[in-house]
Amino acid sequence: MRQVLSTFKESWKVFLTIAAVLSLQLISAGQLRLCGAVLIGALLNFFYFLSTAARLEAAMNSPTAQAKKIMLIGLILRLGMVFVILAVAVHISTELFLAAASSFGVFYLISLFILARSEVKKKF
Repeated sequence: MRQVLSTFKESWKVFLTIAAVLSLQLISAGQLRLCGAVLIGALLNFFYFLSTAARLEAAMNSPTAQAKKIMLIGLILRLGMVFVILAVAVHISTELFLAAASSFGVFYLISLFILARSEVKKKF
């Protein structure tokens, strides 16, 4: 978990830049109220990766049978968290749902890219 956190601490500028670009695009399009949904999607992604890192660390320090159970429960909890937040957003408005879901997807892909890039840097 410390490794994942250090990777995200090193690349906070990338997240901040992308969030600023998304927010500026929404503001220039006259959709100021969707900036909050973009922030919610980004935070949802951050907590998703934190919980994944915590589950992986707990599974590494457990016997095989218990590790499988930890990972399965973690997957269900993370998917449940995403579902509940996006379900609330869709009940508020379709635009908010699309903004939050798109933001989560964009930041999820960026997170995967950053983690992959950090692994490549370690090997070389």
